[in-house]
Amino acid sequence: MRKPKLFRPLTKGFLLNRLKILAGAFFISLFFSLVLVGQIFHEGLPVMVSLTWLQLEIFIWLGSRFFRDLDVSVSQFKKKTMLRLVLFYLTVILIASAIFMAVFLIQNTANGVSFTDSFSTFKQQEMSGMISATLIGFAFGTLFFFYAQWSDALKREEKLAQEKLLFQYETLKSQVNPHFLFNSLNTLSSLVHSNPSLSEKFIRKLSNIYRYILENQEKNLVPLTDEMKFVQEYFSLQKIRDEEKIELKVEMAETENLLIPPVSLQLLIENALKHNATTRKNPLVITIHNEGLDKLVVRNNLQPKSQLSNSSKTGLKNLNERCRLILKREIEILQTETEFVVKIPAKIQKNEGSNY
Repeated sequence: MRKPKLFRPLTKGFLLNRLKILAGAFFISLFFSLVLVGQIFHEGLPVMVSLTWLQLEIFIWLGSRFFRDLDVSVSQFKKKTMLRLVLFYLTVILIASAIFMAVFLIQNTANGVSFTDSFSTFKQQEMSGMISATLIGFAFGTLFFFYAQWSDALKREEKLAQEKLLFQYETLKSQVNPHFLFNSLNTLSSLVHSNPSLSEKFIRKLSNIYRYILENQEKNLVPLTDEMKFVQEYFSLQKIRDEEKIELKVEMAETENLLIPPVSLQLLIENALKHNATTRKNPLVITIHNEGLDKLVVRNNLQPKSQLSNSSKTGLKNLNERCRLILKREIEILQTETEFVVKIPAKIQKNEGSNY
Protein backbone atom coordinates (compact mmCIF):
# COMPACT_ATOMS: atom_id res chain seq x y z
CA MET A 1 0.00 0.00 0.00
CA ARG A 2 1.32 3.41 -0.94
CA LYS A 3 1.98 5.60 2.09
CA PRO A 4 0.63 9.16 1.96
CA LYS A 5 3.26 11.84 1.63
CA LEU A 6 3.30 14.45 4.37
CA PHE A 7 5.02 17.05 2.21
CA ARG A 8 4.74 17.51 -1.51
CA PRO A 9 7.83 18.53 -3.47
CA LEU A 10 7.92 22.09 -4.85
CA THR A 11 7.35 21.07 -8.44
CA LYS A 12 6.25 23.35 -11.22
CA GLY A 13 2.74 21.87 -11.15
CA PHE A 14 2.49 22.29 -7.38
CA LEU A 15 3.50 25.97 -7.52
CA LEU A 16 1.15 26.57 -10.47
CA ASN A 17 -1.77 25.16 -8.47
CA ARG A 18 -0.94 27.46 -5.56
CA LEU A 19 -0.95 30.47 -7.89
CA LYS A 20 -4.30 29.42 -9.34
CA ILE A 21 -5.79 29.16 -5.85
CA LEU A 22 -4.34 32.55 -4.92
CA ALA A 23 -5.82 34.10 -8.07
CA GLY A 24 -9.17 32.53 -7.23
CA ALA A 25 -8.96 33.94 -3.71
CA PHE A 26 -8.24 37.41 -5.12
CA PHE A 27 -11.28 37.45 -7.43
CA ILE A 28 -13.56 35.99 -4.75
CA SER A 29 -12.39 38.71 -2.35
CA LEU A 30 -13.12 41.42 -4.94
CA PHE A 31 -16.62 40.06 -5.40
CA PHE A 32 -17.43 39.95 -1.68
CA SER A 33 -15.80 43.35 -1.16
CA LEU A 34 -18.29 44.80 -3.62
CA VAL A 35 -21.22 42.97 -2.00
CA LEU A 36 -20.35 43.51 1.67
CA VAL A 37 -18.34 46.74 1.73
CA GLY A 38 -19.79 48.49 -1.32
CA GLN A 39 -16.42 49.01 -3.03
CA ILE A 40 -13.89 46.73 -4.69
CA PHE A 41 -10.67 48.13 -3.24
CA HIS A 42 -10.41 49.02 0.44
CA GLU A 43 -7.85 48.87 3.21
CA GLY A 44 -9.04 45.47 4.43
CA LEU A 45 -8.67 43.81 1.03
CA PRO A 46 -5.18 42.28 1.63
CA VAL A 47 -6.41 40.63 4.83
CA MET A 48 -9.54 39.40 3.05
CA VAL A 49 -7.47 37.92 0.19
CA SER A 50 -5.14 36.20 2.66
CA LEU A 51 -8.00 34.73 4.64
CA THR A 52 -9.82 33.60 1.52
CA TRP A 53 -6.65 31.99 0.15
CA LEU A 54 -6.07 30.17 3.44
CA GLN A 55 -9.66 28.95 3.53
CA LEU A 56 -9.51 27.73 -0.08
CA GLU A 57 -6.34 25.76 0.65
CA ILE A 58 -7.99 24.16 3.67
CA PHE A 59 -11.18 23.61 1.68
CA ILE A 60 -9.39 21.77 -1.12
CA TRP A 61 -7.25 19.75 1.28
CA LEU A 62 -10.29 18.68 3.29
CA GLY A 63 -12.17 17.83 0.10
CA SER A 64 -9.40 15.52 -1.04
CA ARG A 65 -9.51 13.77 2.35
CA PHE A 66 -13.29 13.50 2.60
CA PHE A 67 -13.64 12.01 -0.89
CA ARG A 68 -10.28 10.26 -1.19
CA ASP A 69 -11.61 6.70 -0.87
CA LEU A 70 -15.04 7.38 -2.40
CA ASP A 71 -15.24 5.06 -5.38
CA VAL A 72 -18.80 3.96 -6.10
CA SER A 73 -21.04 3.42 -9.08
CA VAL A 74 -23.54 6.01 -10.28
CA SER A 75 -26.42 3.98 -8.83
CA GLN A 76 -24.84 4.11 -5.35
CA PHE A 77 -23.58 7.69 -5.64
CA LYS A 78 -26.41 9.57 -3.91
CA LYS A 79 -26.59 7.22 -0.94
CA LYS A 80 -22.82 7.11 -0.38
CA THR A 81 -22.07 10.76 -1.12
CA MET A 82 -24.75 12.95 0.46
CA LEU A 83 -23.70 12.29 4.06
CA ARG A 84 -20.07 13.08 3.24
CA LEU A 85 -21.10 16.28 1.48
CA VAL A 86 -23.10 17.46 4.50
CA LEU A 87 -20.27 16.66 6.93
CA PHE A 88 -17.75 18.29 4.61
CA TYR A 89 -19.88 21.45 4.29
CA LEU A 90 -20.38 21.76 8.04
CA THR A 91 -16.69 21.14 8.72
CA VAL A 92 -15.42 23.84 6.35
CA ILE A 93 -18.00 26.34 7.62
CA LEU A 94 -16.89 25.78 11.22
CA ILE A 95 -13.22 26.10 10.28
CA ALA A 96 -13.79 29.20 8.16
CA SER A 97 -15.88 30.83 10.89
CA ALA A 98 -13.24 30.07 13.51
CA ILE A 99 -10.47 31.53 11.35
CA PHE A 100 -12.48 34.70 10.59
CA MET A 101 -13.42 35.25 14.22
CA ALA A 102 -9.85 34.62 15.45
CA VAL A 103 -8.38 37.09 12.97
CA PHE A 104 -11.00 39.74 13.83
CA LEU A 105 -10.41 39.42 17.58
CA ILE A 106 -6.61 39.45 17.19
CA GLN A 107 -6.74 42.59 15.03
CA ASN A 108 -8.98 44.45 17.47
CA THR A 109 -6.95 43.36 20.48
CA ALA A 110 -3.77 44.55 18.73
CA ASN A 111 -5.43 47.95 18.22
CA GLY A 112 -6.10 48.31 21.94
CA VAL A 113 -9.71 47.12 22.01
CA SER A 114 -10.51 44.77 24.87
CA PHE A 115 -11.40 41.19 24.11
CA THR A 116 -14.92 41.62 25.52
CA ASP A 117 -15.61 44.69 23.38
CA SER A 118 -14.11 43.01 20.32
CA PHE A 119 -16.28 39.96 20.77
CA SER A 120 -19.38 42.12 21.30
CA THR A 121 -18.63 44.10 18.13
CA PHE A 122 -18.08 40.89 16.23
CA LYS A 123 -21.48 39.50 17.25
CA GLN A 124 -23.34 42.73 16.51
CA GLN A 125 -21.68 43.92 13.31
CA GLU A 126 -19.59 41.23 11.67
CA MET A 127 -21.16 37.88 12.42
CA SER A 128 -24.18 38.10 10.10
CA GLY A 129 -22.10 39.23 7.11
CA MET A 130 -19.43 36.65 7.79
CA ILE A 131 -21.97 33.82 8.09
CA SER A 132 -23.76 34.87 4.90
CA ALA A 133 -20.53 35.07 2.90
CA THR A 134 -19.29 31.75 4.30
CA LEU A 135 -22.55 29.91 3.67
CA ILE A 136 -22.81 31.18 0.10
CA GLY A 137 -19.14 30.79 -0.80
CA PHE A 138 -18.69 27.30 0.55
CA ALA A 139 -22.05 26.18 -0.81
CA PHE A 140 -20.69 26.86 -4.30
CA GLY A 141 -17.49 25.07 -3.40
CA THR A 142 -19.35 22.03 -2.08
CA LEU A 143 -21.44 21.88 -5.24
CA PHE A 144 -18.19 21.95 -7.21
CA PHE A 145 -16.88 18.92 -5.28
CA PHE A 146 -20.22 17.16 -5.78
CA TYR A 147 -19.99 17.74 -9.53
CA ALA A 148 -16.38 16.52 -9.61
CA GLN A 149 -17.28 13.32 -7.77
CA TRP A 150 -20.34 12.75 -9.95
CA SER A 151 -18.22 13.23 -13.07
CA ASP A 152 -15.62 10.75 -11.78
CA ALA A 153 -18.36 8.21 -11.03
CA LEU A 154 -19.71 8.56 -14.56
CA LYS A 155 -16.24 8.09 -16.03
CA ARG A 156 -15.62 4.99 -13.91
CA GLU A 157 -19.01 3.57 -14.93
CA GLU A 158 -18.29 4.19 -18.60
CA LYS A 159 -14.80 2.70 -18.43
CA LEU A 160 -16.06 -0.32 -16.53
CA ALA A 161 -18.77 -0.84 -19.16
CA GLN A 162 -16.11 -0.72 -21.89
CA GLU A 163 -13.98 -3.15 -19.93
CA LYS A 164 -16.93 -5.52 -19.63
CA LEU A 165 -17.24 -5.56 -23.40
CA LEU A 166 -13.54 -6.29 -23.74
CA PHE A 167 -13.81 -9.02 -21.11
CA GLN A 168 -16.71 -10.64 -22.95
CA TYR A 169 -14.71 -10.57 -26.16
CA GLU A 170 -11.61 -12.03 -24.51
CA THR A 171 -13.71 -14.70 -22.79
CA LEU A 172 -15.34 -15.77 -26.00
CA LYS A 173 -12.02 -15.67 -27.85
CA SER A 174 -10.19 -17.75 -25.25
CA GLN A 175 -12.98 -20.18 -24.38
CA VAL A 176 -15.47 -20.49 -27.20
CA ASN A 177 -12.75 -20.47 -29.81
CA PRO A 178 -12.32 -23.03 -32.60
CA HIS A 179 -9.15 -24.47 -31.04
CA PHE A 180 -10.77 -25.18 -27.68
CA LEU A 181 -13.93 -26.50 -29.29
CA PHE A 182 -11.95 -28.57 -31.81
CA ASN A 183 -9.92 -30.27 -29.08
CA SER A 184 -13.01 -30.88 -26.97
CA LEU A 185 -14.94 -32.43 -29.88
CA ASN A 186 -11.98 -34.60 -30.85
CA THR A 187 -11.70 -35.90 -27.32
CA LEU A 188 -15.44 -36.45 -27.18
CA SER A 189 -15.42 -38.28 -30.51
CA SER A 190 -12.85 -40.78 -29.30
CA LEU A 191 -14.63 -41.26 -25.98
CA VAL A 192 -18.02 -41.97 -27.57
CA HIS A 193 -16.65 -45.22 -29.04
CA SER A 194 -14.06 -46.20 -26.43
CA ASN A 195 -15.78 -45.12 -23.22
CA PRO A 196 -19.46 -44.11 -23.55
CA SER A 197 -19.95 -43.52 -19.83
CA LEU A 198 -16.97 -41.19 -19.70
CA SER A 199 -18.21 -39.36 -22.79
CA GLU A 200 -21.45 -38.54 -20.97
CA LYS A 201 -19.44 -37.16 -18.07
CA PHE A 202 -17.36 -35.15 -20.52
CA ILE A 203 -20.46 -33.63 -22.12
CA ARG A 204 -21.88 -32.62 -18.73
CA LYS A 205 -18.63 -30.94 -17.73
CA LEU A 206 -18.40 -29.13 -21.07
CA SER A 207 -21.97 -27.95 -20.63
CA ASN A 208 -21.21 -26.73 -17.09
CA ILE A 209 -18.21 -24.76 -18.36
CA TYR A 210 -20.21 -22.84 -20.95
CA ARG A 211 -23.11 -22.33 -18.55
CA TYR A 212 -20.77 -20.76 -15.97
CA ILE A 213 -19.28 -18.41 -18.57
CA LEU A 214 -22.68 -17.28 -19.86
CA GLU A 215 -24.11 -16.79 -16.37
CA ASN A 216 -21.18 -14.78 -15.01
CA GLN A 217 -19.75 -12.79 -17.89
CA GLU A 218 -21.87 -9.76 -16.89
CA LYS A 219 -20.73 -9.82 -13.24
CA ASN A 220 -17.80 -7.91 -11.79
CA LEU A 221 -17.11 -10.42 -9.01
CA VAL A 222 -18.10 -13.99 -8.18
CA PRO A 223 -17.55 -16.12 -5.05
CA LEU A 224 -14.20 -17.86 -5.09
CA THR A 225 -15.95 -21.15 -4.29
CA ASP A 226 -17.92 -20.89 -7.57
CA GLU A 227 -14.80 -20.00 -9.54
CA MET A 228 -12.94 -23.00 -8.07
CA LYS A 229 -15.75 -25.39 -9.07
CA PHE A 230 -15.55 -23.98 -12.58
CA VAL A 231 -11.75 -24.37 -12.60
CA GLN A 232 -12.03 -27.98 -11.48
CA GLU A 233 -14.54 -28.69 -14.26
CA TYR A 234 -12.30 -27.04 -16.83
CA PHE A 235 -9.17 -28.83 -15.68
CA SER A 236 -10.89 -32.20 -15.60
CA LEU A 237 -11.60 -31.83 -19.33
CA GLN A 238 -7.95 -31.09 -19.96
CA LYS A 239 -7.02 -34.03 -17.74
CA ILE A 240 -9.09 -36.43 -19.82
CA ARG A 241 -7.07 -35.48 -22.89
CA ASP A 242 -3.62 -35.13 -21.31
CA GLU A 243 -4.02 -37.73 -18.55
CA GLU A 244 -0.77 -37.92 -16.55
CA LYS A 245 0.87 -35.00 -18.35
CA ILE A 246 -0.75 -32.31 -16.19
CA GLU A 247 -1.60 -31.95 -12.53
CA LEU A 248 -3.58 -29.38 -10.54
CA LYS A 249 -2.88 -28.84 -6.84
CA VAL A 250 -5.26 -26.74 -4.72
CA GLU A 251 -3.72 -25.73 -1.41
CA MET A 252 -6.05 -23.10 -0.02
CA ALA A 253 -7.37 -22.22 3.40
CA GLU A 254 -10.88 -20.81 4.07
CA THR A 255 -12.34 -19.23 0.90
CA GLU A 256 -16.01 -18.74 1.78
CA ASN A 257 -15.83 -14.94 2.02
CA LEU A 258 -13.61 -14.18 -0.98
CA LEU A 259 -14.74 -12.67 -4.28
CA ILE A 260 -12.73 -12.53 -7.51
CA PRO A 261 -13.37 -11.52 -11.14
CA PRO A 262 -15.06 -14.38 -13.04
CA VAL A 263 -12.98 -16.65 -15.27
CA SER A 264 -9.78 -15.20 -13.80
CA LEU A 265 -8.21 -18.31 -12.29
CA GLN A 266 -9.22 -20.36 -15.32
CA LEU A 267 -7.50 -17.84 -17.59
CA LEU A 268 -4.25 -18.31 -15.67
CA ILE A 269 -4.54 -22.10 -15.87
CA GLU A 270 -5.24 -21.96 -19.59
CA ASN A 271 -2.27 -19.64 -19.99
CA ALA A 272 -0.02 -22.21 -18.30
CA LEU A 273 -1.36 -25.06 -20.47
CA LYS A 274 -0.96 -23.02 -23.62
CA HIS A 275 2.66 -21.95 -23.14
CA ASN A 276 4.24 -25.01 -21.55
CA ALA A 277 5.20 -28.44 -22.83
CA THR A 278 3.65 -31.44 -21.08
CA THR A 279 4.96 -35.01 -20.96
CA ARG A 280 4.52 -37.96 -18.62
CA LYS A 281 8.18 -37.71 -17.70
CA ASN A 282 7.96 -33.97 -17.02
CA PRO A 283 4.33 -33.15 -16.22
CA LEU A 284 3.10 -29.60 -15.91
CA VAL A 285 2.15 -28.97 -12.28
CA ILE A 286 -0.17 -26.02 -11.57
CA THR A 287 -0.70 -24.97 -7.96
CA ILE A 288 -3.33 -22.59 -6.56
CA HIS A 289 -2.91 -21.30 -3.01
CA ASN A 290 -3.58 -18.32 -0.74
CA GLU A 291 -1.18 -15.53 0.13
CA GLY A 292 -2.56 -13.59 3.06
CA LEU A 293 -6.28 -12.99 3.40
CA ASP A 294 -7.01 -11.32 0.07
CA LYS A 295 -4.59 -12.64 -2.53
CA LEU A 296 -4.50 -15.84 -4.59
CA VAL A 297 -1.45 -17.34 -6.26
CA VAL A 298 -1.34 -19.49 -9.40
CA ARG A 299 2.10 -20.99 -10.08
CA ASN A 300 3.45 -23.58 -12.50
CA ASN A 301 6.80 -25.15 -13.29
CA LEU A 302 8.29 -23.40 -16.33
CA GLN A 303 8.95 -25.62 -19.35
CA PRO A 304 8.23 -23.49 -22.45
CA LYS A 305 7.22 -25.11 -25.70
CA SER A 306 10.06 -25.26 -28.21
CA GLN A 307 7.92 -23.84 -31.00
CA LEU A 308 5.62 -21.11 -29.77
CA SER A 309 4.91 -17.76 -31.39
CA ASN A 310 5.49 -14.67 -29.31
CA SER A 311 2.52 -14.06 -27.05
CA SER A 312 0.82 -10.65 -26.98
CA LYS A 313 -0.11 -11.33 -23.33
CA THR A 314 -3.53 -9.84 -24.06
CA GLY A 315 -5.18 -12.16 -21.55
CA LEU A 316 -2.93 -11.09 -18.67
CA LYS A 317 -3.23 -7.42 -19.63
CA ASN A 318 -7.00 -7.70 -19.71
CA LEU A 319 -7.09 -9.49 -16.36
CA ASN A 320 -4.83 -6.86 -14.82
CA GLU A 321 -7.06 -4.04 -16.06
CA ARG A 322 -10.19 -5.73 -14.71
CA CYS A 323 -8.58 -6.17 -11.30
CA ARG A 324 -7.40 -2.56 -11.32
CA LEU A 325 -10.89 -1.24 -12.11
CA ILE A 326 -12.93 -3.57 -9.94
CA LEU A 327 -10.60 -4.23 -6.99
CA LYS A 328 -8.35 -1.14 -7.25
CA ARG A 329 -5.32 -3.45 -7.23
CA GLU A 330 -3.22 -5.05 -9.93
CA ILE A 331 -1.98 -8.56 -10.51
CA GLU A 332 1.65 -9.47 -9.83
CA ILE A 333 3.68 -11.49 -12.35
CA LEU A 334 6.90 -13.23 -11.32
CA GLN A 335 9.08 -15.43 -13.50
CA THR A 336 12.21 -17.35 -12.57
CA GLU A 337 14.26 -19.89 -14.48
CA THR A 338 12.06 -22.71 -13.20
CA GLU A 339 8.69 -21.19 -12.34
CA PHE A 340 5.98 -18.79 -13.54
CA VAL A 341 3.82 -17.14 -10.87
CA VAL A 342 0.79 -14.85 -11.05
CA LYS A 343 -0.75 -13.32 -7.93
CA ILE A 344 -4.31 -12.09 -8.25
CA PRO A 345 -6.10 -9.87 -5.69
CA ALA A 346 -9.38 -10.92 -4.09
CA LYS A 347 -12.04 -9.03 -2.16
CA ILE A 348 -13.20 -10.03 1.29
CA GLN A 349 -17.00 -10.15 1.20
CA LYS A 350 -18.76 -8.19 3.93
CA ASN A 351 -21.10 -10.06 6.24
CA GLU A 352 -24.15 -7.87 5.66
CA GLY A 353 -24.79 -8.92 2.10
CA SER A 354 -23.64 -10.54 -1.08
CA ASN A 355 -24.13 -7.70 -3.56
CA TYR A 356 -21.19 -8.20 -5.84
